[in-house]
Amino acid sequence: MLLLVPTLALLLAGCGGGGSSAPATPTAPCVSPVTVQVLYPQPGATAVPATLTTIYVATSAAFPSDSNNAWDLELVGPPTYGAQFTSQFSASTASALPVGSATPSMANPQYYSTALVNALVTGSGFSIYINNLNDAACYAVGTGATALSSFSTQ
Repeated sequence: MLLLVPTLALLLAGCGGGGSSAPATPTAPCVSPVTVQVLYPQPGATAVPATLTTIYVATSAAFPSDSNNAWDLELVGPPTYGAQFTSQFSASTASALPVGSATPSMANPQYYSTALVNALVTGSGFSIYINNLNDAACYAVGTGATALSSFSTQ
């Protein structure tokens, strides 16, 4: 038993290696491989219920389906809310769009939905950004990142 403790300590010390366990520092805004237009809530909407659970978008083409392209959205609200990442996009249809959705401005749009994890804050403004789950070098929000849309809750 006494021999096991020093051996375990040496094994654990050897796991440190020369690499860093810190996450990669984002260096550029996330850029979608397709044009993304937020349809619901409509851009600039001012009376979105704080109970919103799903955001709908249209794209100019299908998102790549390989595992290296995992896209979602990031919502940024007031300081008390912070930021929230949505679930990964799921294919949808035009008939699934809620009443009051914007009309896609592109020909032959593809439709997607994404779910919010947390409730929104009432009476607050929110901005929506695209995010790539598999690219730690890109950031959804920050200098150079452009919001896809914004809305406020009632």
